[in-house]
Amino acid sequence: MRRGSFLLFLALPAVAAGTADLPPPLGQGLPEPVVPQTFGMQIKTVTPKDLDQIRDLGAKFVRRGFHWEGIEKEKGVYDFSGHDPVMKDIRDRGLRVLGVLAFGNRLYGPVRGDEGRDAFAKYAAAVAGHYRDDRVIWEVWNEPNTLTFWGRHGKKGNTPEYAAEYVALVKATVPEMRRADPGCTVVAGSVSCLWSESYAWIDACFTGGILRSGIDGWSVHPYSLRRPEDYVEAYDKVRDLMAKHGAPRDFPLLNTERGFPTRKAEGFAGGDPRMMEEYQAWHLVRQSLVDFSQGLRLSSWYEWKNSREGFGIFNDDVPSPAFRADRVMIGRLRGCRFRRREPAESAQDWVLSFDGPDGELTFAAWTSPPPGESPDKAVPHEAAVKVGIDGRVEGVQFTGETSTLEARNGAVTVRLTGAPQYLVVRKRK
Repeated sequence: MRRGSFLLFLALPAVAAGTADLPPPLGQGLPEPVVPQTFGMQIKTVTPKDLDQIRDLGAKFVRRGFHWEGIEKEKGVYDFSGHDPVMKDIRDRGLRVLGVLAFGNRLYGPVRGDEGRDAFAKYAAAVAGHYRDDRVIWEVWNEPNTLTFWGRHGKKGNTPEYAAEYVALVKATVPEMRRADPGCTVVAGSVSCLWSESYAWIDACFTGGILRSGIDGWSVHPYSLRRPEDYVEAYDKVRDLMAKHGAPRDFPLLNTERGFPTRKAEGFAGGDPRMMEEYQAWHLVRQSLVDFSQGLRLSSWYEWKNSREGFGIFNDDVPSPAFRADRVMIGRLRGCRFRRREPAESAQDWVLSFDGPDGELTFAAWTSPPPGESPDKAVPHEAAVKVGIDGRVEGVQFTGETSTLEARNGAVTVRLTGAPQYLVVRKRK
C-alpha cells in the first residue's frame, strides 16, 4: 500500500478448475500448498547477501518491480540490463520472483487510453518473453484501486471508472503475454485494503469480466484489517464476489502484500508501545498460518528490511524477533500440508493441524484478541488442545525452545498467548 511497496517478493497459488463459461487458469507455475513453498518476502534493495539470508530463512519468493520506464526508455526498445544480474542472483539461490508490472511511461499516454494501454501490453509481453524460463509469477500493476498508484483523475480511488480502466488494461495485456510465453503465470487485482469501497471496486472488476481474461489468480493487500484472523471474513467476501460472477470459490486467491509496522503507519495494529516488535513477530507468523488455513497459495510479507515505518524484519543487519519467529515456524512446519482448523474452547483460540512429510502431526496454537481489536486485547489462558493421543508430545515455543509435554485423555494443556506455539505428535512405530 505504501509508496515503493510494489518492489519485491513472494510465494504463490494453485490452479482451480474452471466452469463452463470461465476458462481455467492457464499458468503452470503455481506451487504446491506445502510449507514453505507459498511464503515470500518483499524486498526493495536486492543484494546477494539479502538473497542469501532470505534463502536461509526458508522463504521461496521475492516480490520485485519491473518498472516500465526503466525498461522501455526508447519506443519499442526494451532494455533488461538493470534486471538480468538480479534475476540471475535470485535464480542461483533457488528463489522465485513475483514480478510487478507497473507503472506509466512518459513516452506514451496514460494506460487508461488506447495508446498507453497498447504500449503497456507490448512491454509486459516483452518482459514475459525475456524471462520465460525463470518461472516468474507476473502481477499486473500495484494497487490499481488507489489514487496513489493508478492516477489522480477523479477525487478518490475505488471508483467504477478506475475498475473499468484496469479491466481494459488486463484484458489487453494478458493475451499479449500469452503470445510471448504461452505458459506464463499472470495474476491481477493487487487490491489495496479490504473494506466496503474496495469490495465495490472488486465487484466492478468482476462485472467487467476480469476473471475471464485468462488470469491465474486474484491478489489482495489486506491492510485495513487489524489482526490476521480478520482476514477470514474478508477473504470470504472476496470469494462470495467470485461466486456471484460465476467463478469457482477456489479460484486462486493470493495475499501479495501485508506487513505490520512497529510504529504508527498504515496497517498499524496498536497495543502496548513496549511490545511492538513482539506483536510484529506474532502477526507475521499468524498472517502466514491464517492464510494457509484459508487456502491462499501465497502469503507475502511487507517487507524485508530497513523501513522507516518499521515494517522491516531484518534491519541494519540485525534480525528482529519477527525474523526469528518466522524461522522457527518454517523450520517446524517444513514439508507440512494444512489439514484443518481444530475445535477449540473459544472462538478466539486457534488450533491448526498440519500433516508432516514423515507422518508426524503438528498443531499450531494461539489465542487472538476479539475481532478488530489490538494485540494487547488477547487474553492469555490455559487451554486443553486435543492432539488425539495419550503420552508424550513435543512442545516448541514461538522462540524455538522445546519441551516434552504429557497428553492425557487425548489432549495436552498449554498456556495460549498471542504467540503461536507448536505441538508435535510423532509417528508411532
